[in-house]
Amino acid sequence: MLGLVVAAIMAGSFFMPWMSIFGEDMSPYSMLGDKISLTDLPWRGWAFFASFALAGLAAVAIILQRSAGVLMLVAGGIPFALIAETVLNARGQAQEMGLPLPEGGNPIEAFRKMQDFIELGVPAYFVSAALLVVIGLARAVRGR
Repeated sequence: MLGLVVAAIMAGSFFMPWMSIFGEDMSPYSMLGDKISLTDLPWRGWAFFASFALAGLAAVAIILQRSAGVLMLVAGGIPFALIAETVLNARGQAQEMGLPLPEGGNPIEAFRKMQDFIELGVPAYFVSAALLVVIGLARAVRGR
């Protein structure tokens, strides 16, 4: 039951507001259409949007009492794989150019600065993605 709720939250975060800038709420759904064309997206954009679809498919699979462990694991792993790939790619490019690497800083302080702009969709997406990785891994190991 927990897997169903978490997968539905991740899929639903597609429609939730992610940022509020100058009083306008932005979500992945609101960015489609006039602002972003799907044909112009790089593979990372397709992977990002696929994570919502896979989470929704996992929720449907659970409702139909089908095996959803792998779907949950992949849907939850996509956001973190995209972050890791982006960070490693940026690090590699900085090293190739001979630029100094940043020391890291305090992630909590960075979050506090962004807190005024972040809306419900961001934590719903990333928390549910982390939970889907754990639940999906457990289900995949058990064959469910």
